[in-house]
Amino acid sequence: MNKNRSPIIDFHTHLFPQKLQQAIDKWFIEHNWEFPFKGGWKERLDFFENHPRVEKFLTFGYAHKPGIARQLNDFYGKLQEHSSKAIALMSAHQDDDDLPGLVREGAALGLAGVKLHHHVQLVRPDDARLYPLYEEVIRQGLFVLMHAGRGPFSNKFVGFETFRKVPELYPELKVVIAHLGAPEADEFIDAALHYENIYLDTSYTFIRTPEMALEAPVRLFKKAAHKIFFASDFPGICHRYDDSVKVIEEIGLNDEALKGVMYGNASKFLGL
Repeated sequence: MNKNRSPIIDFHTHLFPQKLQQAIDKWFIEHNWEFPFKGGWKERLDFFENHPRVEKFLTFGYAHKPGIARQLNDFYGKLQEHSSKAIALMSAHQDDDDLPGLVREGAALGLAGVKLHHHVQLVRPDDARLYPLYEEVIRQGLFVLMHAGRGPFSNKFVGFETFRKVPELYPELKVVIAHLGAPEADEFIDAALHYENIYLDTSYTFIRTPEMALEAPVRLFKKAAHKIFFASDFPGICHRYDDSVKVIEEIGLNDEALKGVMYGNASKFLGL
């Protein structure tokens, strides 16, 4: 197969209920981010349904305050009624009541894991309030996708030091680090090489954002290619979707490693 026509699993995309999407879009516009793709969650689903190379895509939002995660999870649990390609994750907030119960409810809805956005939720990955969630995720055989890196925005709740203890405390916890953990990609990639259950996604990497370029050492990227999943961050990108594909395809991986990053690694991880 021509490497430029290999199938794709996109591990990092966003869908939100319309009211929440409008609030998020407004925040980004006020901070000088303009996204070329316009449309609500149904148009976003249609984009992937009609994309000839995308076979599956993971999609999610995040709970920016307590008390909204269950409502969001009901929304994500129904997405498969609209798209055969969608694999949705649940939201959770560190101050939600009964986090283990919330995880069990999300699993019953068919949600494949939990998305935590540590920058937005103002919680470190090693915050003890999240430990009951991690323990239930392990029991349910799910995973956590974390925005734990400092890019493209930083505060005291993100960065490799905030994450370091997590795999030591919970080596069985499957964790996917968004954006390769950039700008500390070297430390997060090293962790993925050291710990069996740490993985990374490529969302919005190697393409300049309005804030910075989220990059990783290519040598380390190649070394850890078997632990990396292609991801776009669509539709919150200031470039064409296929530019996200092209930049990874041109990074210099051999054919086997590239097919793994674009499809095979995620397929195996998700049990497809």
